Amino acid sequence: MATIDTVRNGVPTDKLFGAVNKLSDPENAALAQFRFTATNQWVDGTHSVSTIGDWYGLGTDHEYPQAYELAIDHPTLGQGRGPAPQEQVLSALAGCITGGIATIAAARKIQLSKVASTVSGEIDVRGVLGIDDAVRRGFSSVSATFVVEGDASDE
Repeated sequence: MATIDTVRNGVPTDKLFGAVNKLSDPENAALAQFRFTATNQWVDGTHSVSTIGDWYGLGTDHEYPQAYELAIDHPTLGQGRGPAPQEQVLSALAGCITGGIATIAAARKIQLSKVASTVSGEIDVRGVLGIDDAVRRGFSSVSATFVVEGDASDE
């Protein structure tokens, strides 16, 4: 399938449609299995560092040109050497949805001019700290708001 525009919203549409066509074939179902991995090393207190450097997809292992390190700490018990792990999860969710918006818009020939979001999570730390077993450990709710602007109609 030939495309007129090969890049839209920074998305290489020729690669996008090539992958869609390839993965649409039931014989290639195994190629759709991806694995993303982060390793983590404790430093001290609540400070740790995660490293992301490789992933698996399209039937093979891949490495990033350089590994990425993410500092993690807690705002109250830590020393502020990085965002809390919960904040990193929310950031990752925002990034995942934003990437999806850009990719889907590119596939639909929509030129974006803005994608902005706020993702928030509510958590009662009594569960995490083991103070109250009846309190859920982790987020009780997550909400996201997005502002998307482009050359598409409101529909």
